[in-house]
Amino acid sequence: MSRDEAPSGVAFWIGAVVGIGIMVFGLRGIFINAGATQPVEFAKWFIGADLLHDLVIAPLVALVGVVVVRLLSRPWRGPVQAGLMATAIVVAVGWAPLHGYGRVTAIGNGTVQPLDYSTAVATVVGVIWALVLVWLAVIAVRRTRPV
Repeated sequence: MSRDEAPSGVAFWIGAVVGIGIMVFGLRGIFINAGATQPVEFAKWFIGADLLHDLVIAPLVALVGVVVVRLLSRPWRGPVQAGLMATAIVVAVGWAPLHGYGRVTAIGNGTVQPLDYSTAVATVVGVIWALVLVWLAVIAVRRTRPV
């Protein structure tokens, strides 16, 4: 990044100050409530999540991106990429309930994770890909129509 492209200006510094403040507040909460937050376990999770992202998830996403670009031409690529992105977001958000995290601490509390999350996630992913198919059908119809 050249000096001319480096972030600067009032908006950058306001964002930096607010962001640093939020991080300090979060770290303060981790250490003040150390009995409940378990800072050592949090550090293991944080470092592990970073390594998982950098060594597994990011390369996998890059590989999928290369495959999609090589297999699909430009008009078909957008819907498939959108479907893949939406699916990844749904699975990431649904990961904890799908694996039952929190269920153990919720014994006796029937309001925690009362649903069948595997069916819910599968339904949302099905809707996403149904919409992708509709989008692809619209593209196919537009391409076959004479102008």
